[in-house]
Amino acid sequence: MERFLLKRSLHKWQMKYAQHKECTVPFFIKWRNNHTCFLFILISILYLSGCSSKENYLFQDSNEAVHAYNDLLQQIRLHDGASIDLIIDLVYEWRTLSDSVSACINRDSIDNKNYHTKSAYSIIGDSIIFELERLIDSSPRNFKDYYCILNKLSSPELPKEVRNLVASAHQFFHSMDSVTIPQTDKRHTILLYENTLDSALSRNIHSKQDILHFLKSEDIAFRLFLSHLSSWGDMSLDHIKVKTQAQIKSIFESMTRSQEIMSKSEIVILMTMRNNRRLLQNATTCVTDVHILDFKDSNQATAYLWMLLQPWLSIDGFCYTLLSQEEKISLEKLAAEMPQAFRQLESGHFPIDLNELPPLLIKAYIDNLYTTSICNKNL
Repeated sequence: MERFLLKRSLHKWQMKYAQHKECTVPFFIKWRNNHTCFLFILISILYLSGCSSKENYLFQDSNEAVHAYNDLLQQIRLHDGASIDLIIDLVYEWRTLSDSVSACINRDSIDNKNYHTKSAYSIIGDSIIFELERLIDSSPRNFKDYYCILNKLSSPELPKEVRNLVASAHQFFHSMDSVTIPQTDKRHTILLYENTLDSALSRNIHSKQDILHFLKSEDIAFRLFLSHLSSWGDMSLDHIKVKTQAQIKSIFESMTRSQEIMSKSEIVILMTMRNNRRLLQNATTCVTDVHILDFKDSNQATAYLWMLLQPWLSIDGFCYTLLSQEEKISLEKLAAEMPQAFRQLESGHFPIDLNELPPLLIKAYIDNLYTTSICNKNL
């Protein structure tokens, strides 16, 4: 029940952010429709399946395996508290052992031997998660701790099936960094953004080049938009949000055509990287503004607060793996900037005490490892 409430809260905060009138940045938080979400899960499971080896522990039978799993549970229970490094070590040991135990149980289940061990394995797994969450709560946690979790437990080893696609996508987005952004005023920035979206929508998606051309053009418009971030105020930008959502929907719907213009995996990777890039560009701009602006307006402070938090609410293990090295460094710097930014934005509002958010994110991450691992084992 606690896990369900945690995930529901994180999702609710995402939606509240998307609806906040001051949060003008047109992200596409609800981009994962049914077929896209299914593909995303499959890629995530494929990624996780390559993160640990099932041959690290060898057991004679499933009873021995379950005893070893229970021994790990008892070992974790001995700790009254834990540093973030110890938590990472315990999670890594748990994932590795869990894979080996599951593999052994599955071998025995072929001959219908020790069927009861499956139930024991599930119960012990739930207890391990409970104990890990207890250790997470044993000390205050911050965003640097959560970054360490992402960095250490999101394996850099990608499945062979997507490695080349990821490398190609990184080159594509890296090429955008060399594009000089012209200086324009607010009015021309909005016109350029609208023209970019109108042009893309009128042409529709007919080829891979149409998608790549849109992503390049949109990146320029978005970076121009960020150069005026602090001055948008109460201006309604719903028209940009609506048109952006329509274009993103069109890109994902191209996956359902009988004749593919791009592979489904490539589209998901490209659009995930696009989202990562926008989240970090926006948060970096927020940090710069926080250092030079005086946030007396609570609405503006709240908007900046949500935008600073958005990378942490959105970037999970799979998304983190698709970050470039430069983006990982940017996210790490953002983690260090969060405490000062919170002080500057103290007039802003968030549903909970902001000090409670990092441990919640760490719990959600570890719980996601557990639930995704179960899905992987059931395939």
